[in-house]
Amino acid sequence: MDYVAVKDLKKTRSLRKKLEKERELILTKDGQPFALIIGISPGNVEESLDEVRRAMFSTAVMRARQRAVMTPAIDKEINDEILKSRKNRGLL
Repeated sequence: MDYVAVKDLKKTRSLRKKLEKERELILTKDGQPFALIIGISPGNVEESLDEVRRAMFSTAVMRARQRAVMTPAIDKEINDEILKSRKNRGLL
């Protein structure tokens, strides 16, 4: 996987060639990675976006489960969060 600086986004031809070759690029700003660029087919935009979202959701769930094992919540904390969520959604 190759890294591309934000300033290099102006070089569209070379960026496109890199993306076609690598299929994935990491976008950096001040040397720090902050975004992922992936190549997609013009006919599969929505499907590609759905796949990325599913993968990110799956990773978030896995991390939440790992945190729950490391620091289990007590019943009062769980009930407080449920109550807070219901109030925020106007259900109470």
